Amino acid sequence: MILRVGAAAAITLRSLSLSGVALIAFLLVPLPPPVAAQSMDGWLGNPSPYPRRAVRMGRHLVSKRSREADREPDAQRKRKGATLTETKPTGPLFAVLSLSDQHISIYNSSGLVTRSKVSTGMPGHRTPMGIFTIIGRERYHSSNIYSGAPMPFMQRITWSGVAMHLGVVPGYPASHGCIRLPAGSAERLWGLTKIGERVVISPHELTPSTISHPLLPVPKMQPSPLPVVDAAPPKVTEVATAANAPLPIGSSKPLNPLEYAQALKIRAAADLASASKALEEHSKRKETSSEGIRRALAELRAAEAGRTQAEAKLAARTEALAAKRDARDIQRAEAAKAAAEANVADTRKRVEVALDSPAFTSPEGREALESERALVEIRARLATAQRAAKEADRRLTPVSILVSKKDNKVYMRQGLVPILEAPVTIRNPDTPLGTHVYIATSNDAASLGWSVVSLPASSKSAEDRRLRRGREPADQNDRALTSATAEQALERVELPPEVSARISELLWTGGSLIISDHALSDETSDVGTDLVVTMR
Repeated sequence: MILRVGAAAAITLRSLSLSGVALIAFLLVPLPPPVAAQSMDGWLGNPSPYPRRAVRMGRHLVSKRSREADREPDAQRKRKGATLTETKPTGPLFAVLSLSDQHISIYNSSGLVTRSKVSTGMPGHRTPMGIFTIIGRERYHSSNIYSGAPMPFMQRITWSGVAMHLGVVPGYPASHGCIRLPAGSAERLWGLTKIGERVVISPHELTPSTISHPLLPVPKMQPSPLPVVDAAPPKVTEVATAANAPLPIGSSKPLNPLEYAQALKIRAAADLASASKALEEHSKRKETSSEGIRRALAELRAAEAGRTQAEAKLAARTEALAAKRDARDIQRAEAAKAAAEANVADTRKRVEVALDSPAFTSPEGREALESERALVEIRARLATAQRAAKEADRRLTPVSILVSKKDNKVYMRQGLVPILEAPVTIRNPDTPLGTHVYIATSNDAASLGWSVVSLPASSKSAEDRRLRRGREPADQNDRALTSATAEQALERVELPPEVSARISELLWTGGSLIISDHALSDETSDVGTDLVVTMR
């Protein structure tokens, strides 16, 4: 019995020993590392097998390196062998990304500025083709989709989740739709580009061409809105900041749209300072009034507030009516405008009744009423100056125009805000226009120079074939054909005169004109995005 028990124990010990050896062997064998595209991909695109800890470690590592790079002297960076030029290019930039070649090229009026390899969306999560704009930038962005994954040097091009950022670039499409760049290129691109600059995503390599055509928009030269003397035009940095600062001096020469916007900004800043000072001085006045006068003033203020709101609503209804083209929509808009007009008339009568209050017949009441009217006038001046400053800031940003044959409309935005929409006439509407983006990349103070990129009408299957086999860059004949097609597209578009005038008033370098067979993409929201054209 003892021998049998001992034998059983020996067998058990032997089994445990074998299990222990197997366990030790399992622990000693190194786990296969995540795929190269997954080691950081779990943070920047695909879910990681260890999301929580990996994400925290990745965020800390990338943020630390980015902060160290910020503190690093320029000379030391150059000694590390930066492959990209450190010379900052002049003028506005635009990017052209080739999906088949997996690289992005940055251009300005002089041509190619820099180029970098990228990794775009894998099958099932493709990076969309089309014409986009940088609409947001964050140096240390965290994904709201992939467990707070770090996406340094993030530059957003759609609100649906497509952006350029630092990430793993294995040499083939590997992301969930974003455009990944290597560390050096991501930082370099971040330092070059800005919000409002165009990003063209094509199935294969495209080379922009310079174009000159009499039908391209021509900027309008306008007299200065500032007091004019024979002196150099003021700069934006000369904006008056003190309430008692004098109005800057203007220039006698006509101003291009950018100079005009700068002058408007200076004038608005001076008006803001003046109105703010007047409001401050008025608030220091000590006014003592009877209970009846105070009650009458409160009723007057309420009546004037109602009138202001009604007049604003009428202005909006009038603007909406001017934009309508369909007969049924026009009828509805006219009814809404008539109701707004009736409301304005009613609120104006209430103001008149409030002004006729017996409380304002006494000397004390008349004095309080005059003080109230002065306050209303100051507030109106302040509101006008604030609107003018906002308008001037918008005028300093690039203008975008889209002519869509699909929609039969022309759209216009500035500062990522819609400012115009109107019908457009296309000659020979049954013949395709193609898709062309004309970018104002240079100027000589009074006129613009243009570059054009024409996208191919490519199906998804054709894109797949290009991604598999690649494609050679366009040769000289291709570029000549592209330029001719872009010129033909311009010649077939007839814009309404008021639209052409508005474009000429606002357009300067960095602005763009898109002519396309495609409709306005649903990536374009009401505010906060530019005009987007996507190609399936």
